[in-house]
Amino acid sequence: MNLEETISSIESCATIDELRLVLQQIAGRYGFAGFNFLDIGRAGDQKPFYFGTSGKQWESDYVANNFVEVDPCLHIARTSNLPFRWDQLQLPRHKTGRKSGAIKTMEAAMDHGFTDGIVIPHHFVDKNANTYSALVVFFWKDPISKLIFKLKEQHAYLHIIVIYWINRLIYLKSMQDEREPLKPSGPKYPSTLLTDRETDALSWAARGKTNSETAEILSVSDQTIEFHIRNASRKLSATNKTQAVAIALTLGLILI
Repeated sequence: MNLEETISSIESCATIDELRLVLQQIAGRYGFAGFNFLDIGRAGDQKPFYFGTSGKQWESDYVANNFVEVDPCLHIARTSNLPFRWDQLQLPRHKTGRKSGAIKTMEAAMDHGFTDGIVIPHHFVDKNANTYSALVVFFWKDPISKLIFKLKEQHAYLHIIVIYWINRLIYLKSMQDEREPLKPSGPKYPSTLLTDRETDALSWAARGKTNSETAEILSVSDQTIEFHIRNASRKLSATNKTQAVAIALTLGLILI
């Protein structure tokens, strides 16, 4: 299944249960054991909205130990737009005495058979221009070397898939209101207008096209596309193209 077909399968989901099944199928194709979605909009929130397929034992352990307050992945995800792996975390060194909460969290994950994971943060806005933060973590049980090899050329696709998936989740959640709604993590996002060329560049990026491919489609130079992407990212306060696409999609500035 290519990227467009995968995105189509996400957008065709009519319920959150269907959305859970689709992402689990995607996770399985990449070799992951399961996934979790977590609302990380507000630090200190002991009961954020979350769900996934990581297993009841891990979820119960995570909640019982209140790992949400000490999980090192959440701190990074709240301040970053880039995916990262667990083995890239810089945990505090443990010498003597009590272990830090960060170390306990990661050791507990290992005890449940997870050798590594990849965390994909997503900061987005709703139709009312409120800003939110969330993440999807994919759990890995095989040797880390296999994960690194698997993601070498496909991590960008997985990042785009998660962005579409979270946007669909927020839409369905607002329609079904199954639990408490996600909480805004910041002030309302300013309304922004993009030029036609900026819209075109982001629209093709949302379809998975590279800058060179977009340049060929629009019959312009690569440098021109890069210029439009930079301008659009600046207007949307995005730090990279992927985030700019996510913001533009959520605000309805571009369509697929």
